[in-house]
Formats: sequence, C-alpha cells, structure tokens
Amino acid sequence: DQNGDLIAKSGTVDFKRWYSDANGDDTPWGAEESPSFIAAAETALERALSHKLMQGESLTERRSLEPGETLVEQGQPGEELYLLLDGFLAVEVDGAATTEIGPGAILGEGASLGDGTRTATLRAMVPCRVAPIPANLVELHELEAIAAGRRE
Repeated sequence: DQNGDLIAKSGTVDFKRWYSDANGDDTPWGAEESPSFIAAAETALERALSHKLMQGESLTERRSLEPGETLVEQGQPGEELYLLLDGFLAVEVDGAATTEIGPGAILGEGASLGDGTRTATLRAMVPCRVAPIPANLVELHELEAIAAGRRE
C-alpha cells in the first residue's frame, strides 16, 4: 500500500506456456473444479521472524501435510510453533472453520502463551509444508504480538 506495507499476495504463471498448453481437459485443473483460497498476508513481524529463523540453523526439519491432514488438534497438548512454508490451513474452533491461514504465518502461539493446550485445530486444505519452531526461539512479546494480530 502507500505506506509500503504488504497487504496481499498472489502467484505468478508463465502465461505464454499456460495459454498455449491449457485447453479443455489440459487446463491446470483438468475437469476438476476447486475453490480459490484467500488468506491475509502474514504480518510484518511474522515476515521478520521467519526470515531470521530461516537464516539460522534452527529450522532444518520440514513436515509435509496432505489435504485433510491435521497439523494440531484443539484440546491436545503441545507448545511447538510452526512456520507455514507452503499451502493453506483451515483453522477450526469447536469443529467450525473460522479462517484460512496462508504461507508465511507463524502458528501455535495460543498453546505457547496459555497452558500448553492447543486452542484450535489446524487442517491442511491443500498440500502443505511446515517447519517446526522450538518455542524458545521466539520471544514472549513476539508471540503476544502475533496472538494480538490474530484477534483483530
């Protein structure tokens, strides 16, 4: 926007190749209709933290999720945080979908700030990759700021 803040993200495509190869059943989607996933851009704090964490040696592990697979389950114990690298996750509270989270988001702060119990279920909507983050790598005030942004 006019202040230099990231307010949206979009993908890119090789239009010339897509236009010449994508006809009828050969479209990128074939005969399948699928919904468009839209999620708010991650916050400036999440971008800065993910950049810092990815620069170090602390995020070497990756976890892949298939559509429908659960990353964390509401009510279960867990204090580990996650950086969503690719894909979209549905956030479910008490069995109802409340929002969608996209790449760049840092997740799991609710359990880390609370009693160690997950406050929502996070379920993959499409293939996803996440990087587990040990909770001690993120400062308490940073977790509080991420949580406050989610409530807004």
